[in-house]
Amino acid sequence: MTFQDDELSYALGKQGGTRKKLERASGCIVQYVGHTCLFSGTRAERRRAKDYMKWLFAQLEGPVYVDGWEDRDDCCVVHVPSDCIGYITGSRRATLGRMEEEWGTLMFFMTKDGDKGGRGGQAEKLIICGNERGRRGAELKCMNEIEKKAPGHFSRGLREKFSDSRGFDTDRMAIKEDELSYVIGKEAATQKKIEKAAGCILQFVGRYAFMAGSLKERRRCKEYIGWLLQQLKGAVTIPDVTDREDCTEMHIPANCKGWVTGNRGSELRRMEHETSTYMFMALDGHGDERLCIFSHEQGSKVSTTGRMAAERLVNELVQETSGLLGRRKRQFVRPRHLLRPNQAAREKPAP
Repeated sequence: MTFQDDELSYALGKQGGTRKKLERASGCIVQYVGHTCLFSGTRAERRRAKDYMKWLFAQLEGPVYVDGWEDRDDCCVVHVPSDCIGYITGSRRATLGRMEEEWGTLMFFMTKDGDKGGRGGQAEKLIICGNERGRRGAELKCMNEIEKKAPGHFSRGLREKFSDSRGFDTDRMAIKEDELSYVIGKEAATQKKIEKAAGCILQFVGRYAFMAGSLKERRRCKEYIGWLLQQLKGAVTIPDVTDREDCTEMHIPANCKGWVTGNRGSELRRMEHETSTYMFMALDGHGDERLCIFSHEQGSKVSTTGRMAAERLVNELVQETSGLLGRRKRQFVRPRHLLRPNQAAREKPAP
């Protein structure tokens, strides 16, 4: 595809952002050599990339509508209420841009010629283009944001749903109102932690947790949320983890447990954030407490994320704590020549 001078900068975008967006959404290599755009990939990938480029430039002319989007396997549509359009778009398209970058998608509002769209008080169609996982992640994020602005728009009449499909699917799990803020966490920190550790897309629409991924990923996510809610009521018991692929257990010395967990679990939260894992103290079948590290990613000896990275951080903390406690102990034992005479007499060993 060949561009004019003024078209090239638009196709490239700020710091190559538009090019990267098209590349991720289509799965096709997109590069510019001079004024020529080269597409490299399978026929389906090249076709998608060229379609996306065409729609991108069509937006400069006016409203764009993708005919036959229902029959495409790379698109989905979210119906956005008129009073939420500005909220979802953001200033100078900033909110949509963030979602596109996070999920590797191409997103834009589409309107047929003659339609009033959102300006007429009707819902407007937001089309999301990309691979299945990216599309679903961006769609659920949009639903989450719209539900905040217009409560009940998506959640009204919803029920729990769990699928046995081994492939990519979405489950819905109801969360009690008084437990919702605990599961989401401050600035969605707990939600993101569970999402990364399970390797599953997790979004909240109203009080429903939407979990999207393979069967293993969805089951992991549901289990992690279940254990999180159990921690509200007391200690969690996980009898045996030997057959699990997503768990590493560590036995922490009794005098180091408080240091490893930190004040209100602050140290565990820090290590979870750094390594994209889910960690907590759990009882085994005999009632003994040990640290369980959960993540779909095992990691390696040099990786900064995964269970092995978390295990290294815990071991470093235990060694550091043991050394500190040892120094403190020696510090409190006074040498005999520094004791007062009456103390020395009392502590004189028996013959």
